[in-house]
Amino acid sequence: MAQQPSVVRWLPASERDIFALVQRGDQEAFRALFRLHQRPVYLTAYSVVRSRTDAEEITQDSFLTMWRKRAKISLVGDSALPWLVTTARFLGLNRRRANARSARESLDAAGTLADASNSPVAGVLAAELVEQLGSLMSGMSDVDRDIFRLCLLDELSYEQEAREMGITHGAVRNRLSRLKGRLRLALDDSKEGQN
Repeated sequence: MAQQPSVVRWLPASERDIFALVQRGDQEAFRALFRLHQRPVYLTAYSVVRSRTDAEEITQDSFLTMWRKRAKISLVGDSALPWLVTTARFLGLNRRRANARSARESLDAAGTLADASNSPVAGVLAAELVEQLGSLMSGMSDVDRDIFRLCLLDELSYEQEAREMGITHGAVRNRLSRLKGRLRLALDDSKEGQN
């Protein structure tokens, strides 16, 4: 069976008429509008965010926003370009603020981590904690030591640990509760000894 050649539908010459078709859900008219304004919308987005990837996403988002809101949009003049450019600019400004906030939060987190890890007091306290945990673990039964390692260090759930060890969920929960209590007491005793 021979394929029929694709037929390109005639679209009106006026952009206002093309947009009227878009408002009625005509996808071919929307593609025509996209081809007509893609470049200026991209350049507007790029002028705000200065990132090729972000500008491409903002261009897509601008046209997608137009498609979703098409029924409510009233063109000012005979072109959809002012609406698209304004939308791209707002989306670009939002992206730029989000990128700046993300970078600021990353720097804040890095500063906090750097301060804590470089502190001599933090190093001494960490070494003491490791020593206390070691002595506490040496006094545990093999089952308690496995529960401690799997739940607290490997962060398995009670269900996962119960399956791993072949005991009930309740047994894991009760033993872990007692282990946490002993750990708390040991840490409290060491704090009192330091004062």
